[in-house]
Amino acid sequence: MKAATVKHAATLTKKKMTTTFNRLDAFAKKQRYGELEPTSMTAKQMKNYVVHLIDLGLKPRSIQNETSHIRRALEAVNREDFAQGTCSNKALGVPEGTRIGSGKVVQEDVLKSALERAPASTKALIELSRALGLRIREAVLSQNSLREWDRDLSKGQPVIVRDGTKGGRARSVVVAPGGLEKAREAVKAALAVLKKQNTLVVSVSLKAALEQHSDRLARLGLKKENSCHSLRRAFAMDQYRHYLAVGYSDKIALSRTSNDLGHGERRGRWVYNNYLKASLKDM
Repeated sequence: MKAATVKHAATLTKKKMTTTFNRLDAFAKKQRYGELEPTSMTAKQMKNYVVHLIDLGLKPRSIQNETSHIRRALEAVNREDFAQGTCSNKALGVPEGTRIGSGKVVQEDVLKSALERAPASTKALIELSRALGLRIREAVLSQNSLREWDRDLSKGQPVIVRDGTKGGRARSVVVAPGGLEKAREAVKAALAVLKKQNTLVVSVSLKAALEQHSDRLARLGLKKENSCHSLRRAFAMDQYRHYLAVGYSDKIALSRTSNDLGHGERRGRWVYNNYLKASLKDM
């Protein structure tokens, strides 16, 4: 199977689907099924693949994602009824999982220590991620937007995140008033880095740059529960509290926070479960 055959899938989703289909092809070869194609794949083969994933020790959510990828391929060849009925998660025996995350906002002492030890370029990227809620890819590719962000932040206006976004969808980020100064400082620090080097991460390719930045974060202690995503959670917490403080209902506050993160206004509850709940529970 090939992820490219599935239309309207985001680039990152296609990469994950490629991983799924490569694993499925290896399984099919081992089972001597021949080459599996969405036009001819059977329910028995799907069920056996699910058992294989369980035996590998994959988490329920990972197995759910893989079966979802295969169903999309089945639907792409007009096998919707087979995909959603015969090959539903329940019919296949896919273990139940939860969409509620356990990740928390970054620990302040860990962040402080990382910033004190980080070289200027890495420090600027960390501060950008924390102040604007950027993903690693968005931060690394932000150099073309920095001057625009500096101008917009100086006017108290939202910033537009364009490069490196999930699915290539640009988003408008409304920085809470309490975070404006730190956001401007982070942008100016990144601009200062660009005066000394051509890119925020000097590397031979984008892939190498992302790996290099991730490795640097890990060496500074920003890993596991304090990974780069925990910086986004801290930003989300700031935004959520700001919207509540100015009088928005919980539902609207979550909706706006979701927009700022690039998840869309209808995923507020999902943002609460995956970005905020674990930290709020401890407060």
